[in-house]
Amino acid sequence: MSNSFTLSNGLRIPSIGMGTYPLKGNILSNAVYEAYCAGYRLFDTADNYYNEGDLGESLLRLYSRTDARREDLFLVSKLSDELYKPGTLGGGSNKGLYFWKNSPAMRGEGAVRKIVRQKIANTLKCLRTERLDLLLMHWPYPDFFEEIWYEMEKLYQEGIVMAIGVCNCRERHLERLRSSCSIFPMVNQFESSPVNTKVSLVNYCKTHGVHIMIYSPLMSLRLKSKAEYQACLGKLASKYHKEKAQIILRFDVQRGFTPIPKSAHAERLRENMSIFDFELSHEEMDMLLNFNDNVQYMPESKSCPGL
Repeated sequence: MSNSFTLSNGLRIPSIGMGTYPLKGNILSNAVYEAYCAGYRLFDTADNYYNEGDLGESLLRLYSRTDARREDLFLVSKLSDELYKPGTLGGGSNKGLYFWKNSPAMRGEGAVRKIVRQKIANTLKCLRTERLDLLLMHWPYPDFFEEIWYEMEKLYQEGIVMAIGVCNCRERHLERLRSSCSIFPMVNQFESSPVNTKVSLVNYCKTHGVHIMIYSPLMSLRLKSKAEYQACLGKLASKYHKEKAQIILRFDVQRGFTPIPKSAHAERLRENMSIFDFELSHEEMDMLLNFNDNVQYMPESKSCPGL
């Protein structure tokens, strides 16, 4: 299997990436270095992770320490619903935040366009780059869903971002965009695992050419889950001389997804990348899929339950 997938617009996206939340400072810088040396090329952040600036500094250090170039990397960030109050831009405290729907910045015509432009400008500045490989809408915000997407389309058409997509969107959200957009999302990032396979959403995305990214792909290892599931992972790990985490990441990649596990440990980063020297059989894939129990560990929608 190739170490990358192709988005609907022809852009190649790595088949595994590094999640950066909540890493900052030297911890993030060292992790980025170790990840690059292990083979990672995709780095995922968001404006409300408050580490875009630290990631940018980490990349500058990476360029100076290795043969890495900006064009070798695939940088992903997200538009959140948080706005900094005047005078607090770049801060990391919730004390300096508005939310879109109750912010004075939302008053007046063209407010959404202005805010999206400010956000992407700040992201590019923080990441020390002139373009972003992938920009995602972090949640399907009910009050400004289509307006945000319309401005993201403009950013894509202008070449400021190379691809656009969404996060935490179900079929109903994507259908709402499909009825109004001129460019359909190229990516949908959401939580999934063998105990939360989201088969219906996955089939919808594949039918409409939407590539799937998986955040927190290893959550099912850290939280309580069925003993039978853990035993199955253990058996497969023993068979392939791998760790349980590697079995899950391989499962994701074989489903055609890009998982973005987070780690700050060099050994774990290398392990997470070392999933391309074995392949699960069809029977083993089906066996893992059969553990689905619709277990959603992360909040899928914090602000749009009715959208």
